[in-house]
Amino acid sequence: MKGRWAGSASRVAAVAASRRKPLLIALCALAVLLAAAGYNWAQNQLDVSFHAFQDSRGVTVLSPDANFSKDFSDRTTLKLKFGVDAISAASDSCARCHPNGANNGRVVANVGVTRKYGDSKLTVGGEVSRENFYTATTGLVSLSRDLNKANTTVAGGFAFSLNQPQLHPSDTVEHQTAVDAYGSVTQSWTKGTVTQVGYEINQVNGYQTNPFLRTKLNGVLTVGNSPDSRTRHAVSARLRQALPAETFFDADYRWYHDTWDVNSHTFALGLSHHFGSRVVGGGAWRHYTQTGAYFYQPSYTGNPTYYTGDFRLFPFDSNSVTGKVDITPKNGIVMMPPGSTLTLQYERYHATTGFVAGIFTGGVRIPLK
Repeated sequence: MKGRWAGSASRVAAVAASRRKPLLIALCALAVLLAAAGYNWAQNQLDVSFHAFQDSRGVTVLSPDANFSKDFSDRTTLKLKFGVDAISAASDSCARCHPNGANNGRVVANVGVTRKYGDSKLTVGGEVSRENFYTATTGLVSLSRDLNKANTTVAGGFAFSLNQPQLHPSDTVEHQTAVDAYGSVTQSWTKGTVTQVGYEINQVNGYQTNPFLRTKLNGVLTVGNSPDSRTRHAVSARLRQALPAETFFDADYRWYHDTWDVNSHTFALGLSHHFGSRVVGGGAWRHYTQTGAYFYQPSYTGNPTYYTGDFRLFPFDSNSVTGKVDITPKNGIVMMPPGSTLTLQYERYHATTGFVAGIFTGGVRIPLK
């Protein structure tokens, strides 16, 4: 179970009549990352991936990113990540102030250093995220320790985020803070059976209304108003089980509750299989169900204190199906060293709200010496 990094509250905030500029941004960023992959950075590993997202609202998000991992010694590892989101369309968002469309983009960079002390690992890191109307800065520290001849791992972490949404179209900037703590226990029961249980608590204070989504208040589309304090709890359980014939089974469950009375359950099942030593293929199914926030209504009348048009606070169910294949050619991928792995993945998502999305991911993992 990982600590939650800073997220973007306004990916749905961009509207664009033209898709050319975001597409150009994403393709240029991808070209830079691929060029970096061909350079001898003296790193241990480089991951370059490209994500393409499109949904039933007409939103298109193109996201190239790169991860560098460097072992300076047998006890110290540095990890760097850089990512770009180029958003070319959106739903309701700010069409009221940009009738001709407005592009949006998001740049994310994070760094983490891990240091080993015997059977313990200490990680310190941070992340910065910037986009047109939202800024997030996060610091993170985590500690893990291996016990019972490395068959048991106990881990915990803490993160602090400062988020600054802009109330577009005004220049007003609000502030939000988030404190996140988690703990987990991972147990290897046999060579083929691993389980993990975890707990996470998150406290968010400050402005939490999405300024780009509107709801009907007395028949008029109005930006919502949400409480300025929210406490989140999550409990997770995971199973990784090896089956005969180089096949592996995954099962995950997550329970969530917060002080806005949003409750959710997530179930996920997956299978993967090794087709020889060069190809790994698999698929997964995920089901999610949640209740609405206590102040959610399809529309509002009178003078309610809180009201929302944020679809993330609505009651809904969703299902997603994912297929994935990893290919490691014997002689390496074109222009890549031997041992490089090509990953292709497609996910189809459908919610009872009518929201449908398709997500394609292509990436390469490059061992660098």
